[in-house]
Amino acid sequence: MNDNPRQERFKELLEKAEFYILNQKYSEAVKILKQAIATDDESPHAHYLYALALEGSNEQEKAKQHFRRVLELDPEHAEAKTHLDRLIGE
Repeated sequence: MNDNPRQERFKELLEKAEFYILNQKYSEAVKILKQAIATDDESPHAHYLYALALEGSNEQEKAKQHFRRVLELDPEHAEAKTHLDRLIGE
């Protein structure tokens, strides 16, 4: 992701998704994060936010997949590990 307009758009998508997650509008966040991940599939933060939105939407299996993807990209991501462990334990 070298070009600035693309990076700016990606950053805007993540900020908007965070706003929706904080306001518990998970389905809106999911839509936006699908776009963000299509832009940059290697972003641990995008996958983390997507997993949170999926978890909030009661899509636990999909959430687990994306928490696992976060940990593939960033094995030290403590929050993703905590969420995944809790989902697996349910």
